[in-house]
Amino acid sequence: MPEPPDFAPNAAVYDDAYYAAMYRPHWFLRNARKYRERDAALLRALRPHPAMRLLEVGSARGDTAFFFAPLTARVVGIDAAPVAVEAARAAAVARGLENVTFAVADARDLSAFAHASFDAVLLADFVEHVTDDVLVPCLAEARRLLVPGGALALYTPNRDHWAERVKAGIPGLQQEDHIAVRRAAEVVRLVAAAGFSVEDLFFSASPYPFLGAVDRLFAGAAVCRFRTVLRALRPV
Repeated sequence: MPEPPDFAPNAAVYDDAYYAAMYRPHWFLRNARKYRERDAALLRALRPHPAMRLLEVGSARGDTAFFFAPLTARVVGIDAAPVAVEAARAAAVARGLENVTFAVADARDLSAFAHASFDAVLLADFVEHVTDDVLVPCLAEARRLLVPGGALALYTPNRDHWAERVKAGIPGLQQEDHIAVRRAAEVVRLVAAAGFSVEDLFFSASPYPFLGAVDRLFAGAAVCRFRTVLRALRPV
């Protein structure tokens, strides 16, 4: 597939340094609890099984695809950044994984894949990186690629959470790669508008020391819902 140079207005952000720094441990921002709870949320949303054919959109350097590889029959990861796909391919070879492949592709046009060729499509930490002109056609493509009854799993920051409100309101705290952090209700609306039926919608608490405990204590409040996690089905 040709390189899609206009996949985001900030496409230049996604260079080698960006992917080299991804998931770098940090006691507050990226601690072990964050990734344990992310994995648990993704397992609940995706419900992998040994026969599953999984497409991950926005696969970056492949970490999530590698997590699901032992639990599924086949994982295909696509990303619009060629440097990400190169890194993912090298990591797959190093790990000896034969059921994982990666390709450069624009999420708006996945015509290289046949109709109903996947049992599940995963958008994990993807939605916040793209504006509606990418997300809306991506969701339409996901519906086309899924078998009847197939699942769309989605994991993304929630604009209503206090941390996102703080970042949005204080100059210098904004993440240059997060150009479209959406409220949970907007994510649900877009998924439903694409023709999916939402089966499971839940939220994770922030992993931050002390502050995460507040999120868990007041889990019903929108400001304490750190990540929006959603499972939706293509109608049979």
